Amino acid sequence: MSSVLTPNSDVYSALRDGVEALRAVSEYRLPAQLARRMHELGERKEFLTPEEHAELMELVEFAENRTIEKLKAMLALKRLRETVPELFENP
Repeated sequence: MSSVLTPNSDVYSALRDGVEALRAVSEYRLPAQLARRMHELGERKEFLTPEEHAELMELVEFAENRTIEKLKAMLALKRLRETVPELFENP
């Protein structure tokens, strides 16, 4: 692959763009306001209104989905680093 993968090739450029997108996903942090709200609702979960309970469930699902995406991005970056290390040189 290295003979085809040169820094000026379209494939290399596309892969570098992919690496940058994966890095952004792998570094995602739940916004502080959402984390606070989820924590606040979780602390009062026995006393929530039906609307608040639904909100908490939505926040939990959102956080879980972002965590799964983050882990997948981290794994993809690891595999790319092992397979095509030159993508990670001279960032």
